[in-house]
Amino acid sequence: MKITEFGYVVVGTTDLGKWRDYGTKVLGMQAVDGPDGVLYLKMDERDFRFAIQKGDKEQLFASGWGVDSEADFHAAKKAVEGAKAKVTPGTPAEIKLRKVQDFFSFLDPSGLRHEVFWGPIASFSRFVSPTGTRFKTDGLGFGHAVLPTSNIQETVAFWTKVMGFGVSDLLHMTLDPSKPPISIYFMHCANGRQHSLAYAELGDPTGCNHLMVEVDSIDEVGHALDRVDQNGVKLTLTLGRHVNDDMISFYMKTPSGFQIEFGTGGVVKDWSKHQVFETTRGSHWGHKFLGM
Repeated sequence: MKITEFGYVVVGTTDLGKWRDYGTKVLGMQAVDGPDGVLYLKMDERDFRFAIQKGDKEQLFASGWGVDSEADFHAAKKAVEGAKAKVTPGTPAEIKLRKVQDFFSFLDPSGLRHEVFWGPIASFSRFVSPTGTRFKTDGLGFGHAVLPTSNIQETVAFWTKVMGFGVSDLLHMTLDPSKPPISIYFMHCANGRQHSLAYAELGDPTGCNHLMVEVDSIDEVGHALDRVDQNGVKLTLTLGRHVNDDMISFYMKTPSGFQIEFGTGGVVKDWSKHQVFETTRGSHWGHKFLGM
């Protein structure tokens, strides 16, 4: 069983209108109305990568992880059940909403919801960005997620031993000189993106520190920075280049309160030639934190 992509996210919000404006005017994604009032944000030939649904609080409701076949899907389900995690099958309405053949959900050791799916259903209609933005997703999934945890060792062990992820690198970083450094573990699934999932010893009521989307040029990043300013969006980290994946990016606040990293130039890895490493800083330059 191999997880091959970070396929989609489901976001809960109290204000779908703000997400529509943010998704189209700032991110440059295509808004599509889904069933039951759900807002899809499309960024490639898939019918959606973000599903935004009305809820009573702001949260990353679920992260969706794709496998290549029905056999892999059942193997993943068996592995999660074997780890004593409760597996909840998707209902027919939920499966229709996610546009897949099937999915199941579970809570990881940090209490965060994930979904494993197979067989995405798409019309493969052309992605038309309202801002001309071009996203990099082919063979890599739509991006990555960095999630908060208070029990990082148990959570990382689950994702590596049960879900088959590999550790790409780790970071110990001092945020407050009066407190011990925090740890962040970066992990990859079965594609070349340097990390599709990471856990950080941070707290966040939304269940997410940030999601990353990648575009195909530094000019696209620059245009997005202009749109952040034009639309009054809060910039949370300035432009910079990360140490681990070479991504040139900035961070901004979403309508739900967590961040989106918007970047370009991420390294594509050959895992047969990779050595796990630790770094003591997150960026070669830039990425100055401006506050939330």
